Amino acid sequence: MKKLIPLFLALCCLLLCACASKPAEKAPIPEPETLAAELLASGAFSEDLALAEEDVGRFLYALENLNAPGLCFCFSSGAVAEEIAILPCVDEVNAQTARDECGHRLENLVKLYTEYKPEEVPKLEKAMILQKGNTIVFCAAADEKKAKAVLDKYF
Repeated sequence: MKKLIPLFLALCCLLLCACASKPAEKAPIPEPETLAAELLASGAFSEDLALAEEDVGRFLYALENLNAPGLCFCFSSGAVAEEIAILPCVDEVNAQTARDECGHRLENLVKLYTEYKPEEVPKLEKAMILQKGNTIVFCAAADEKKAKAVLDKYF
């Protein structure tokens, strides 16, 4: 009988583990402009960001040759270090390129704002570069917690 008690306890543990709920799966990533609008509506930004022409964003992020249709970029006036880039890529190679260039963009912004407006640098230090599948998101916001709350639904 004493030998059966540990076996019974082990079986109970296995059953409890099997019945445990799985973590909720993330929602599918919405279209780039829809996700950008959701971020903008979250109150995470201290000023209105403007939706930029795709060619402008590609130039600023050095993504002119990236195989990724439908990129979305939102930029501030330059008075604050806040911006969004949503980059759905066609494959892993292009996604890695986009992620790398987001890192370079962040480095360049830190250098720029360190000299121009050092009080903006903390926003950049909390900027997010996220990836899900072949989609990359760069987000520098005044309130990174509000931006993260939006992005956590998808990434």
